[in-house]
Amino acid sequence: MRFKRWPRVEAFMETARIRAAVALSQRWQREKLPLLADLIAAEQPSIDAVIGERHRNWPKWQQQKRDQRAELWREARRRLTAYPLITRHAIRRLWDVAPYPGDPSYLSDFLLQIERGRVDPFCRAPWRPSVEEIAEGRRRLAIFSLKFQQSVAAPETGPCPPPVSERAPKIRSFGLVTAGDGD
Repeated sequence: MRFKRWPRVEAFMETARIRAAVALSQRWQREKLPLLADLIAAEQPSIDAVIGERHRNWPKWQQQKRDQRAELWREARRRLTAYPLITRHAIRRLWDVAPYPGDPSYLSDFLLQIERGRVDPFCRAPWRPSVEEIAEGRRRLAIFSLKFQQSVAAPETGPCPPPVSERAPKIRSFGLVTAGDGD
């Protein structure tokens, strides 16, 4: 079954941008209640304390997200195994070529679409065009290419620009003089 792996767990990366975000958040908290800004500032932890807490909580948060994702996969696979064998194979075959990310939430939604009757696992994939849609697209492309070839072969005749010898009249009311007038 197609799935997207969870990225490797890495240590919390402290950057200048994160430190600036913490400082900005604390400033906003003080500016929200300007009369109590001094009291709020006294209760706020230092930026180093906030970053230290994030360092400590990061592995726990990562493990919680991994556990949540694993439970979503288990639930989606339980729902998949509830189908008869032949339907299950059709769904898995469709899922393996689906344009969706290999994520448990997408698989759960895909199964929900099948349960509601919006996707039939035994028919063509809904993201692929039908034979009629392909034929219609080819027909439109042929019409467009014929029109394009005709427009390139015989350009439309429109008003021609004036000959070079004729000059545009001078517009003295606005102080504009056409190029080439030496008056």
